[in-house]
Amino acid sequence: MSRCRIERSLDDVSVTLVRAKAEAAKFGSRFTGDVEKGEYTLRTPLGTIEGTYSVRDTTVCFLVEKKPGIVPCALIERVLDQFLADGKR
Repeated sequence: MSRCRIERSLDDVSVTLVRAKAEAAKFGSRFTGDVEKGEYTLRTPLGTIEGTYSVRDTTVCFLVEKKPGIVPCALIERVLDQFLADGKR
């Protein structure tokens, strides 16, 4: 179980987090928290990804604490970038 740390700057953190919660729920996943910090459990075909996030100004730091061993951090980062595309600076 390796960990990943991914940081991204967003135009509007609160709007992006509302969107993340709604999208996660569509797939039976969980994304909870507020504009300061939170946690997530994301179901994927390869296994569960779990972690936390924290926010400082407009920068969100995602810490992936549990992931399937066969899923590289780079893949998680690419998928996250696609998901956040609407809210990125």
